[in-house]
Amino acid sequence: MELIAEAVELTRNATHPRDHDQAWQLVEKATEDPEAASKRGFAMVRSLDAAERKIGFDLLGCLVHTDESLSERLLSACLDLIGLEADHSVQAAIARALGCTGDERAVPELLRMAAHPDESVRFYVAWSLPMGGEKNDAVIEALIRLSADPEDEVRDWATFALGTQCHADSTAIREALWARVDDQYTEAREEAIAGLARRRDRRITPHVKWILDREGVTYNMFTAIACLGDPALVPYLENYEEEAVAEALRECDPEARAARDAFAASLIWALHSRMPDLDFGVYSEICEPGLTLSHFR
Repeated sequence: MELIAEAVELTRNATHPRDHDQAWQLVEKATEDPEAASKRGFAMVRSLDAAERKIGFDLLGCLVHTDESLSERLLSACLDLIGLEADHSVQAAIARALGCTGDERAVPELLRMAAHPDESVRFYVAWSLPMGGEKNDAVIEALIRLSADPEDEVRDWATFALGTQCHADSTAIREALWARVDDQYTEAREEAIAGLARRRDRRITPHVKWILDREGVTYNMFTAIACLGDPALVPYLENYEEEAVAEALRECDPEARAARDAFAASLIWALHSRMPDLDFGVYSEICEPGLTLSHFR
């Protein structure tokens, strides 16, 4: 396939980050022929040429997003070959491919790569590791370390993974997020603020006000603000279009939240009066806004 061959050449002779961006675009284009791409990808990951191995893993990682049947085979290839791989760019591609499988059997290998000397490898470890984070203390510990990484983008992604993608909560997690609240890298700083807001830590309210004053607030931040539910944020939210901040306003406005809670109470009463044997409950999750009605079996 000419697209893949061109991506390999761009990777082999890269002198600027845009060369890698162009190679990635070619890889994505090549997946439009999934049968040919998968056959080529699995052959390439065993090539003697590092550029071919890298593109092979990139190609297979892309394909898994649309064809989960490849996941097991890709996981096996990654785990078989990572111990033999010495090229950092290929190791980074393998770390990313492991994340694409979404398989928790990849976690031990990712944890071993979390202290890798190459920033690209560490970035893709942070990108991949959130799977199973709430249940795995080692994953949380690795993300906490990566959230203090010297490289901006590694720090940013690890902070996002820790603060938003993982719903675990602990003193260590909050301390790691607070450590990033004044980060020089804007993206990492805002991810830390969102993570603390999701955990309903109202000490973060002044920082949220600062972000709301700047405009350009992300959807992730509005969701975090809804979790925080601080009435002090209502005047700041009112400066935004109502559709964008409806959920955040409902959770921060005491009257709106009281109306929501009253409706939930009436719903519980109605269900109980009609189905007294039904085992159900209404609860709120620490990192998600609103209330959830659940039937317990």
